[in-house]
Amino acid sequence: MRAFTAAGRHLSFTRAAQELHVTQGAVSRLVKQLEADLGVQLFQRGPRGLELTEMGAAYLPALNDAFDRLTAATRLVARAGRPANRLTITTLPTFAMRWFMPRLADFQRRHPEITVDVTSADRRIDFAREAIDVGLQYGAGDWPDELEASFLFPETVILVGAPALLKSRPVKRPEDIRRHALLTHSTRPEAWAEWFDQAGMKPPSGNPGPAFEHFFMSIEAAVNGLGLALVPDFYVSTELREGRLVEPLPGQRVRRPGGYYLLHLKGRAREPAIRAFRDWLLSLPS
Repeated sequence: MRAFTAAGRHLSFTRAAQELHVTQGAVSRLVKQLEADLGVQLFQRGPRGLELTEMGAAYLPALNDAFDRLTAATRLVARAGRPANRLTITTLPTFAMRWFMPRLADFQRRHPEITVDVTSADRRIDFAREAIDVGLQYGAGDWPDELEASFLFPETVILVGAPALLKSRPVKRPEDIRRHALLTHSTRPEAWAEWFDQAGMKPPSGNPGPAFEHFFMSIEAAVNGLGLALVPDFYVSTELREGRLVEPLPGQRVRRPGGYYLLHLKGRAREPAIRAFRDWLLSLPS
């Protein structure tokens, strides 16, 4: 079954053999034995090389899911051998800098017995395969079945710009932003379309403005007058309070469909460190 799933992923006996650290002949023999045991053909040779048959294509996802569940269960048990008072947390880079890290000291004061390791990632985490206990992630709520998700708070996006930029080219109404470069967050390219839709306008045609991978980059670009940015309101509370950014159209805030979640594998909620962290996090104001 392992030989078949590897060959099915790669559509290549050679690459499957490399993954499994066996010979190509061994993979071929194992697949043929599985086909003989099942009484069905799983692969066929097509014009573009190895192809799954209809039965093979139906069989592969079920086996992949089964192996994933076995891996997740094994890692869950293996984690029991790790120190119970050590917690590895992953979160989004700007979320870590702007929201989580300023609050982490409070958790450590309340739970000095727990050591926290923090990593950052701008992607979905495979909790079954990675050494991560808890994730703080943005999403629409469509998390994998093996995860337990606790909703933290929604995301409200606001328009911001540098005071000097807005003084030279004021923005008094939504139409005025067409005179400015629009800074784009590369992992949220739909944000400007949502903003224009709420304003009852069509997005501008032509090339989009400069794109930045992380919100903290967009924020710094806006502070330095490179253009207008759409950012979550809680990310720029300090810049707004200190006057380094201005919100020219406070009536044009956009409540995005997603939000921020606390994630961990199902079955781990009773672990003392995870339970303490979850209870503390859910007690915080957003």
